Amino acid sequence: MKQLKDIFGRKSSVWLALSLILVTIALWWALDPLIVVTYVTRMPVGYDLDRIVKLEVASSVAIPEIGEDRVVPTDDWYHDDEEQQMLNLVQELPEVELAYRATNTPLGFGVMGTNSWFYHDADSVLGWKFGFMPNSRMFEVYGLHSLTPGVPTSELTHDCEWDESIILTRSLAIAIFGTIDVAGRRVRSQKLDLSSDKLTWVDTWYRVRAVVEDVRYAPYDRDMSSVFICTSGASGCAPIVLRLREGCNARRFISEREGELQRDLITEHRYIRSAVIARDAFDLSLKQTGLGRQMWHGSLIAAFFAVNLAFGALGTLLMYTRERREEAGIRRAFGATKWSVFLGFLREAWLLTTVSVIIGCIIYFQFAVAHGLNEFSGHNPTIHYWFDSFGTHFLVVSACVYLIILCTVLVATAIPAWRISRSEIVDAIKEE
Repeated sequence: MKQLKDIFGRKSSVWLALSLILVTIALWWALDPLIVVTYVTRMPVGYDLDRIVKLEVASSVAIPEIGEDRVVPTDDWYHDDEEQQMLNLVQELPEVELAYRATNTPLGFGVMGTNSWFYHDADSVLGWKFGFMPNSRMFEVYGLHSLTPGVPTSELTHDCEWDESIILTRSLAIAIFGTIDVAGRRVRSQKLDLSSDKLTWVDTWYRVRAVVEDVRYAPYDRDMSSVFICTSGASGCAPIVLRLREGCNARRFISEREGELQRDLITEHRYIRSAVIARDAFDLSLKQTGLGRQMWHGSLIAAFFAVNLAFGALGTLLMYTRERREEAGIRRAFGATKWSVFLGFLREAWLLTTVSVIIGCIIYFQFAVAHGLNEFSGHNPTIHYWFDSFGTHFLVVSACVYLIILCTVLVATAIPAWRISRSEIVDAIKEE
């Protein structure tokens, strides 16, 4: 307590404390959303983005647009046998471990825009839907392991019924049924019928085939509530999703193979238009959302305050330590070592910073109670993260703010303190 009185008895200490309090409040405001958003967008997705590649399949036959008067026979543009032939050729490439034909936008390549509420009794959860064809290898390509005994991963797409079989992720199964042992049970899906003039809710019942590990469909998906529904087949020009072998570089694969794929993987009506890495598509979807801009703006604001803190603290602390040059010389004259003088400066800087940050956090706490902390809401009630708890959220961000300010202050103190502690005793006293 006496040391605190001595510290805050100096005018320069009071000004430094006030500036640290203001910086604490500003950093709290800037770091809170940045930390939460960064945490969510950096969570594991459940599969290896760097080994998943999508090949866009295009048709050399023009598909008629909706509303045209002329009718083009389906056989003129839908060639399932040719697409299967292309899949077989892709699987023969030495870098490819597994491949399958997707039915729509594959997992990890953007939002498909298809979701529904799934019910069992009174519980409901919003789930994003992804289709798979019978006897495909979608789950093996993504490495989504089955959690249902008796249904191995290699057989997840076997024995499925069109628009009746469904595979749930772990979190979704627990949210609806309270357990992952749900094979054979039925779940109801509800969505709006947009085909009629009057909006009505339509119910569809599904039989749960199995449960797989959690996956995320997009960087901002905090719920991991995906569902996989069996479909009769692809609608034509279905993309091919492949997983590269361990050790293969996706960018090198595309740069070396894309031209060859476009040139050689051609049938009478189909060809490969482009190749996309899941990692690139995932990062692009983040940049195209408000979260990407929020992270960028938050990073700039936090960097601005950090730079100002560094220069402001350096100037103030330089003045603060130079004012005590005579004191350091007197302590050296009475037997104090260079290290004890140096560590004394750091100890006082640590006490000053700790007290200032605590006061700043207490002030911001009043605002947080009134207006709330940064939230990242979801629809799955069974999934909770540290930022969902007010107390944990406040402590974690406060600790980050404290560490940033403390490190800056200690560095800014150590530079002049080291020079002063190593100066000659006579010179230190003479200068004063």
